[in-house]
Amino acid sequence: MRVLRAAVVGAGAMGSGIACVLSQCGIEVLLKDVEQQAVDRGLGNIKRMYDSRVKKGVNTQEEADKLLALVKGTTSYDDFKNVDLVIEAAFEEISVKLDIFKTLDEICPKKAILATNTSALSVSEIAAATSRPEKVLGMHFFNPAQFMKLVEVIPGVHTSEETVKTAMDLCLEMGKTPVKVDECPGFLVNRVLFTYMNEALYMLQEGTATIEEIDAKAVEFGLPMGPFALFDMTGIDVCAHVTEFLFKQYGERFSPSPLLAKMVKAKQLGQKTGAGFFMHDKAVPAKGEAKQVNPKVAELVKEANKETPLKKSSRSFDGLRLILPMLNEAIYCLQEGVVDVQDIDLAMQNGCGFKKGLVALADEKGLSFCLDELNAYATSGGTYASAANSKEVLNERFRPSWLLSKLVGAKMHKLSEYGKKPACVS
Repeated sequence: MRVLRAAVVGAGAMGSGIACVLSQCGIEVLLKDVEQQAVDRGLGNIKRMYDSRVKKGVNTQEEADKLLALVKGTTSYDDFKNVDLVIEAAFEEISVKLDIFKTLDEICPKKAILATNTSALSVSEIAAATSRPEKVLGMHFFNPAQFMKLVEVIPGVHTSEETVKTAMDLCLEMGKTPVKVDECPGFLVNRVLFTYMNEALYMLQEGTATIEEIDAKAVEFGLPMGPFALFDMTGIDVCAHVTEFLFKQYGERFSPSPLLAKMVKAKQLGQKTGAGFFMHDKAVPAKGEAKQVNPKVAELVKEANKETPLKKSSRSFDGLRLILPMLNEAIYCLQEGVVDVQDIDLAMQNGCGFKKGLVALADEKGLSFCLDELNAYATSGGTYASAANSKEVLNERFRPSWLLSKLVGAKMHKLSEYGKKPACVS
């Protein structure tokens, strides 16, 4: 099925970005929100996106006007009676999404595909709120949707292959890079990325390195920005919510650094409050000049360590400590059949801007080296210390996946070779 008419629920930054990308393909788009004021803001965002495209020479003014005219605003679901696809980009709360999908199921034609832009919630649970679970799936765009290439396409338990194919084809039509991800908490990119962000907090809290040193080391490894810059850009409260969610789903290897809760409680939330790990002038990140570290962070580190002392890792500062948890989590995803090995680097490069992929790094270093390093970090400290019991325990954040151990035992050197079967010789 080719999508000719679509609707987007939620006219915020993400929803308006998705609507803009849809309209660029010549698709008629309805942009819905609860209040007209929100709809008008969303339409205004889309106009600015097209104005920018004209300024950059991507579209002529005539082309931009024609494409912009394909987007209409609405506050009523009654206008959804003739759509082929709906993408929901509303508030990340399961009860809100369930209510929306119940309504969409009642209003939209039976042929219509219903997609959620959730970054973590259960696609299958959302689909169960409808009478058409085979036509419900996740289409997780990355912010800003008009620029970021990756879309995670997530089938639910009952999603049909035809629905998945339609979504994948639409992504390609929009100039996006779709990666099929089997449903799991956090899907692929957020699940992998948040191990890195959490580990940066532990390194800072332990005194292993400074904020500037950790961010610089991450960029040296080929990431577009360091973890603390990313915390501030995303919103530290948002990151805390995601980390807690992943911890509840996966257990100790996602145990949040105590510093994160301290930052949230102190309302040091990043760019939106003017102060996070760095200082920000009027919630706008500095351009060109060096960033100033927020002096309050040092106080919060002391508070966190006073309440929850950490035993410092015996290993010297090394950027691999940031990268290895991501690689290990990516291998957990392979172990669970969440994603194909060839899609890991594709997703991380297009969703996070990695210059060097995790699979490429593992191939370069060798799986045996990666396993040895994970084991070394797992037993070198950096764990919770207790006044009553100072006995060393394994650091679960670095416990190697059994699949990695199996591949090393099989003398496999490159992760990219996983899943490839040797040709039969007669």
